[in-house]
Amino acid sequence: GPTGGQNGLAGRPRPAALLCPPLPQTVPGRAGGPAIKEPGDRQLRGNCGSATTRSKGHLIIESRGVLHLGPAGQCAQPAGAHSKLLLPYGTDNRLLAGWTLHSGTCQVLRGLTVERNQSEVVSCLPRGSTAGVVFSWAGGDKSGDYLAVAATYLLDGTFSCGLVPSQAKIVLTIRNLGDLIPTDSFDLLKYNHTPLHFVDAFLWHEHLFFPYYRLPHGPPSVVVLNSRGHFHTPTQVRLSCGCRGHILASSILPQQGFWAGVFANQTERPAWAVPAWDNTALCLFDLAFLRDASPKCLSNEFYSSSCETVPTVKKSPTLIHSDLSAVYATVVLNKIVVFLGTSNGQLLKVILNKNLEPNCPEILHEIEEETPVFPKLALDPVDSNYIYLASANEVRRIQVANCSNYVSHSDCLSAEDPYCEWCHLTNRYFLIFHICMQKKHIFIGKVPPDFPKDSFCRIKNAKQTKILCENEKQRILNCSCSLTYTAPTTNGMFYIHINSIKPSSISTLGKGEVIIEGRNFTKELDLKVVLTGSGGCKREIVGKALNDTHMKFSLPRGRKEAKRVCVSAAKDKCSSPVTLYYVSPPSCINIRPNSSWASGGRKITLFGRNVNVADGVVISDEQGSHLNVSSYPENTTSCHFLAPAVSHAKASKIVDVLLKVENVHKSCIKLQYHPDPVFINYELQTEMDPHLELKLYKENDNLDISKNEIEVFLHYENGSHLETIRFSVQNITKNPKHSTVLCKGKREGQDKIDFSTVKIYVSKTLFFSDFDIAHLFLLAFIVTRHKSKELTHQLSEQLELLECELRKEIREGFAELQMDMSDVVDSFGTVPFLDYKHFALRTFFPEFTLIFDESLTLLQTLICNKNFLVTLIHTLEKQKTFSVKDRCLFASYLTIALQTKLVYLTHILEVLTKDLMEQSSNVQPKLMLRRTESVVEKLLTNWMSVCLSGFLRETVGETFYLLVTALNQRINKGPVDIITCKALNTLNEDWLLWQVTEFSTLTLNIIFEKTPDHENADTCQTISVSVLDCDTIGQAKEKIFQAFVNKNGSLYGLQLDEIGLELQSGAQQKELSDIDESSPILEDGKTKLNTIGHYGISDGATVKVLKKKTPDVDYSDEYCHLILPNSETVKDIQGAKTKGKQKFKVKEMYLTKLLSTKVAIHSVVEKLFRSIWSLPNNKAPVAIKYFFDFLDAQAESKKITDPDVVHIWKTNSLPLRFWVNILKNPQFVFDIKKTPHIDGCLSVIAQAFMDAFSLTEHQLGKEAPTNKLLYAKDIPLYKEEVKAYYKAIRDLPPLSSSEVEDFLIQESKKHENEFNEEVALTAIYRYTKTYHEEILTKLERDGGQEEALKQFLQVKALFDEKKKCTWMRTEHC
Repeated sequence: GPTGGQNGLAGRPRPAALLCPPLPQTVPGRAGGPAIKEPGDRQLRGNCGSATTRSKGHLIIESRGVLHLGPAGQCAQPAGAHSKLLLPYGTDNRLLAGWTLHSGTCQVLRGLTVERNQSEVVSCLPRGSTAGVVFSWAGGDKSGDYLAVAATYLLDGTFSCGLVPSQAKIVLTIRNLGDLIPTDSFDLLKYNHTPLHFVDAFLWHEHLFFPYYRLPHGPPSVVVLNSRGHFHTPTQVRLSCGCRGHILASSILPQQGFWAGVFANQTERPAWAVPAWDNTALCLFDLAFLRDASPKCLSNEFYSSSCETVPTVKKSPTLIHSDLSAVYATVVLNKIVVFLGTSNGQLLKVILNKNLEPNCPEILHEIEEETPVFPKLALDPVDSNYIYLASANEVRRIQVANCSNYVSHSDCLSAEDPYCEWCHLTNRYFLIFHICMQKKHIFIGKVPPDFPKDSFCRIKNAKQTKILCENEKQRILNCSCSLTYTAPTTNGMFYIHINSIKPSSISTLGKGEVIIEGRNFTKELDLKVVLTGSGGCKREIVGKALNDTHMKFSLPRGRKEAKRVCVSAAKDKCSSPVTLYYVSPPSCINIRPNSSWASGGRKITLFGRNVNVADGVVISDEQGSHLNVSSYPENTTSCHFLAPAVSHAKASKIVDVLLKVENVHKSCIKLQYHPDPVFINYELQTEMDPHLELKLYKENDNLDISKNEIEVFLHYENGSHLETIRFSVQNITKNPKHSTVLCKGKREGQDKIDFSTVKIYVSKTLFFSDFDIAHLFLLAFIVTRHKSKELTHQLSEQLELLECELRKEIREGFAELQMDMSDVVDSFGTVPFLDYKHFALRTFFPEFTLIFDESLTLLQTLICNKNFLVTLIHTLEKQKTFSVKDRCLFASYLTIALQTKLVYLTHILEVLTKDLMEQSSNVQPKLMLRRTESVVEKLLTNWMSVCLSGFLRETVGETFYLLVTALNQRINKGPVDIITCKALNTLNEDWLLWQVTEFSTLTLNIIFEKTPDHENADTCQTISVSVLDCDTIGQAKEKIFQAFVNKNGSLYGLQLDEIGLELQSGAQQKELSDIDESSPILEDGKTKLNTIGHYGISDGATVKVLKKKTPDVDYSDEYCHLILPNSETVKDIQGAKTKGKQKFKVKEMYLTKLLSTKVAIHSVVEKLFRSIWSLPNNKAPVAIKYFFDFLDAQAESKKITDPDVVHIWKTNSLPLRFWVNILKNPQFVFDIKKTPHIDGCLSVIAQAFMDAFSLTEHQLGKEAPTNKLLYAKDIPLYKEEVKAYYKAIRDLPPLSSSEVEDFLIQESKKHENEFNEEVALTAIYRYTKTYHEEILTKLERDGGQEEALKQFLQVKALFDEKKKCTWMRTEHC
């Protein structure tokens, strides 16, 4: 942040070589600003002295000499140096200069001579603040000139500028200018807990003032120090400027005794976000009031605190404006004039009246690049008609008034600008110091005593009159600065309401058509749109109502700012406002890609500033013809469009890209067109049919086409039909001769490809739906059969190899089924259950944190009104934009909000379920609760999760964890491809690693390197671990890590990514890693990961585990492991060739692996299923018995006699809605990480579980999916057990109401204070806010909900009020 009391440019971290000159000394001895007195004066730039001249409003800085911070003769800026203090003082051309170098050095310079040099004075931290002021002290024998400096020497607890810990928290010192050593007459002031950021330092009436704020979010304060005689106890005063927590800039008006500060909200926003219209404000404080505030003490922000609370001085903002960043205040002819800089590069001027009320801000200057204005502004001390404006690496000299803009005497009077005066001789308005002197003129400030009584003029819309000039009557426009707003009251009448404005951002050129969406536009006459800008300056525009909900109007040109927009009718107050942003016209920075092919259609992304306000893109060629193209904004900095087609030319062509804004074409950037790409040949490989590989060859060009920009498909004739195969483009590589496009595809069906009919097409990938067909580049060549003999020979070899492989795999599969049937661990340690809170949150949604307040209390009361809540849910569900995702989220938030009120939540569940039955029973009752398309369906899922969490943990959890552990063990027993996660041992055919080569198991001797912190660790240092020779080094490391943890509990506190492996071979060591210089590079550029076998590690080898930080790598498509690409050769770094082609494989050869995995875990699966559908001690969980009886009762009341309907209802309520969700997501229950492969296996088990509850009898054939066939013989038995389970529950005695309520109350008490209910309530409010009008309308129409309607409006009012003050500290707001 900016630091005051120094060079106003040094407040932002940046190299000092780019620092602009310091600001002028506006108050004697004050750290103000550029020490620029007249052209040719000495300046500082980096380590160099310099001289300045003026040219066209800019300062030109030229090197003149050297300041000896470093060795003599050096003028280069030291790396990382930042200027911290530039403070001119005295009458003999002295300057204090502070830098981050040498622990915060400070120098006293006279001319270019360094008189003194002292370290540890200013902050050495680039982000640390420094503020200083020079003053004279009459302290007896210690009288003289002193420097008071406030600085931050410690941030984030890591840097202390070389100070010892006891001094690192010092924030304020008094130093004699003779040696810059702290004086012992003042006790060093230190902060207590949180670092402080000082913005300025200045002297007023023998008192030193140090404005600051506490990091990171305030509050702002000022420390006042009395310099008279001996220094007394400092005084601290809190500052409040409309609840804003940061001070950005500071300026003093010494004669009037005012201090002006720019304050900002402490909330941070992304760089691309639009600032709020009220995020910054200007406040004026009375210095005497701050000086005399009592008690004279400091808060606990300082070590020397002497009181618990300090006084707070509250001020209403003088001016509210978006993104203020700088301030300079001065007095001209008894009027206060304030110059303000903004973060988007504007210099504003505001004139205050005698009541300190501002006029409408005037723009004096706008920086084209919109770079932020630095905090310090200053008048030119030689010519006060100019002010210095610092931004980026430049200082601009700007005239303080644009008097020439006023063309008449009336304009002169209405402007009331003290810098300007009217010259009657020339009938022109002049700067006051350049006024023509031919006739004596009286400045109109106060009315002279001899002014004629009958001369006056009236001020528009004001109650009083002012006498301004002789014998003239003028009507003067008055710009009110009131920001108060009174909401309209209904009084039983219609009132206008605004929902939104489109567009919400426009350029300063205005907008021909703007649409306001709201309601009641046709109920009123004489509609006007009122635009209120900064300072309350208003403008009325006539609007046209298109219908009751839409209104159209045009916006004139305006300046950059956020405006509030409301609609008013005749004699009515304005509606509630929305915000409209005027931004600078769009400009371009870059374009990607920067070229297109001649036939057009390429997606071009344009990067720039405010591109979202452009009306479209215009393409202009050398003939000057313009072609309009639609653009699609992505955000404020980028948009994209489709390049149009141009006339096909053999040579390249450059066109201009323009942005269209309100019929103005703004130059943007160049776009180059090249001829369309030319494809010359291709190769189609079918050895792995139905998996096909296609290589396209094209001429090299300058288009840089990416793989996502083209589509490739193949046509061939199959009898009278035309078949299509689509390919995915893998990569595009380029060599000196041509470019290669590698594509892969898979054909469906069993028919053979007739190569004589093959045709291949390449098309542009379309990014918009504007076109129905692809534009084709070319039709490729028909395949010939010149290699038919070679293909026949290769196929014969593959068939022989396949026959041998089939025999071997079938025999091994048979042996495995017979011998490998007890593969489940007997012991797995403690089950890592999640606590209830995290179980519920992982089931519902992630956890958030918010602050509780009155608005949430009232909202909670409101949702506990059953009629209101049911009405709210039904109203939301009728909204088209209330998506399925919104319904699920709303149900989850409601469950959390009512977690401690389960009895009430259950009543709501009953009512909503009955309402759902009314919707479903007349159509398809069997479909009820089948999908999650309503709030009640997700609510039922959550309710089951809450009520069955205990049963899940106590009865099912251990068996479920055993299943997950057994699956993991089984998968890792065989090869696992680290890239795709496919494995040889699996339950899911989609995850079957059928391409695997031969592998073997090795036993490694593992030794562990002791860390310095565990030299005496009493743990086993050597263990044996089994790995596969096809394991990557990362996989082997994970197995070693897990083996050690299982045996010893932890690996010296290290994590998996903190260890490395090293192969021990005698005195030689070899570091092992997945990728190194020996990693094989395949022909298509992919890198094969290193394995245990790659390093030639043999059975019984010794591997050392050492402490080493290793990155967690997510391997991309550029790598492979066990699934190799179809490459004939593998080339290593040295160029040697080794065979890398895999043997011909067929997936069906390995389907026995699915069965062997099923057999290995079958007993655990059955135990898990039966723990779910069993009744321990012949008692069902209360929630299940209650809800099943509820469904039976509803079926009976609706006279549903089909037993299948009730069976389906129960199945959809319990196993489908709860158990399947748990079975597929073990991470909801345990503190584990679920891999994609485990997810695939659990999906097969979950499918078998649901098949057991199905009433449909499936007739499976040989072509049925393997996940169905795996459990086909088990399902009939499971079905019978499920029917018995349902019958047993129905036969149990019914539960009494008290039993159910007691259970729900006990469950509610268990989970008190588990959740932050305020988060859920806030989320629920967001939905009510989004659909506020619809809910309000429904409540108004329904009778008997008057109290709910009143509370609903109160909730919105409280939330709206809370938004006005983001700093939620009661002592300040």
